[in-house]
Amino acid sequence: MTTTVEGIRDILRQEIAERYEPGDMLPNERELAERFGVSRNTVRETMIHLEAFRLIEKTRRGARVRKADFDMMFAEITQFLDTSPRTFSDVLNFRRISETGAAPLMVCHVTDEILLRIREANRAIGRALTAAEAAEADYRFHMGLVEASGNSVLIHMYEVLAAPLRFYLEVGKSQKLNTDTAQTQHARIIDALAARDADALVAAMGAHFQHSGDVLADWLSKREGASVSLWPVQHARQSEHIAAP
Repeated sequence: MTTTVEGIRDILRQEIAERYEPGDMLPNERELAERFGVSRNTVRETMIHLEAFRLIEKTRRGARVRKADFDMMFAEITQFLDTSPRTFSDVLNFRRISETGAAPLMVCHVTDEILLRIREANRAIGRALTAAEAAEADYRFHMGLVEASGNSVLIHMYEVLAAPLRFYLEVGKSQKLNTDTAQTQHARIIDALAARDADALVAAMGAHFQHSGDVLADWLSKREGASVSLWPVQHARQSEHIAAP
């Protein structure tokens, strides 16, 4: 059941998002207490909640609206990530949907400097001496793609999720054949991005994520001792076959 504090907090959160700009002052405690028909202690507790969400900051003049900070919100996601087959599948498909969906933005906003960093990250995968090093380089490669999109929310998400994403990227890095295949597919992604060809970029990404899904399904099946189906990835592959002439 929603408490009085939670109810007022949710109203103010919506109003802050819709009506206020960073630096604006909220009404003072007395005004808010009169508006909602509650005590000033209830308003103070509500302000503590809003401050914890980094929506406001306390000043001598009162509560001031802060610039939106996505880090705390996205950081909360990491506590729900585990090593279950479902989570591995969800993380892979989150990346597939996010990166492939951002392809049109990437071809519009990519810079030569970002392309250089992406190429270097791909080369670093081949030079890596451990699976962890390869995963770090792989993360930098995909982070570069996200940065090429110019979408600040997506960039923040990948930054905050860096540690778990690196962990999941280590899957398959112990097999040189899988790593070599990923590098080759990365190279096709780079070529399409450098050519600013959105269709080719989407196709190259699709092939890469399909390979990643196959590697992940094989690894999970061996770990679980039974066949593991990553249905979103497999369903996408079946749809492509159906659509093919």
